[in-house]
Amino acid sequence: MSHLTRLESAVLDALAWELEDVAPDLAGQVEESLPGLRRNTGQGLYTELIVARGRPLPGGVTGRFGTTHAMVGDLPDPIGFQIELREGRLLALHGQSYGQDTHTLNFATVPFEDVFTVDDKGESILFDPVARMPESPLRDLQRTDEPPPPAYQPPPPAPPADRWERLQQGVFGNPLGVQRDPLPGKEPLLLPGTEIPPIYLFAGVGVVVVAAFALMLARVSFFFPLAILILAVRLAGANGGKPLRLLLRAITRPTA
Repeated sequence: MSHLTRLESAVLDALAWELEDVAPDLAGQVEESLPGLRRNTGQGLYTELIVARGRPLPGGVTGRFGTTHAMVGDLPDPIGFQIELREGRLLALHGQSYGQDTHTLNFATVPFEDVFTVDDKGESILFDPVARMPESPLRDLQRTDEPPPPAYQPPPPAPPADRWERLQQGVFGNPLGVQRDPLPGKEPLLLPGTEIPPIYLFAGVGVVVVAAFALMLARVSFFFPLAILILAVRLAGANGGKPLRLLLRAITRPTA
């Protein structure tokens, strides 16, 4: 409520909570009111509160109501605050210092603390606006009996690889000489009786094919090396590359 001072806003909040049975719409009237005359009476304060005449009111009591108090400034005793109503309509806020001199106080900026009300037994009840707020119904939807999920545990860091291994992994997908696990139901792409990794096999085949293609290109027609290249590609793709592996096995088999 920016149209009110901090002190006025705090004590009016407490009065609206205290008098909810006397003036149920007091908080709404305070929210829509405009401050009029403000006066330091020397023994307290007076603030006129103007409520729109067109605001519908259910009617109600007339007089001053409330037991709200606050410790204001350096006064040794609290100031008591009441609202003035006329047939339920808010008219003013009154502050009574119980004989303490308030001429030197600037009620617009004076510090204050310990806003409280007094019950029928004369006991002080500290006003806590946060504690008085009704609990949001969304909290019922958020409550659950399920245990909280386990805390996330990051995987352990991989052992550092040297620069050469990182380069191999970036180019070939895994370090040279390391065979990936074959897919279920398929044999690894290695020649029987050898441990030659596939990258070397295909690199060697590529060199042989390129060399043969260059040699043939220099001596015979262009179509013959092209036919050899197409045949090599088809052998590599047919039946999982098995014909090509058999051919390479025959070529690389040591002679007696």
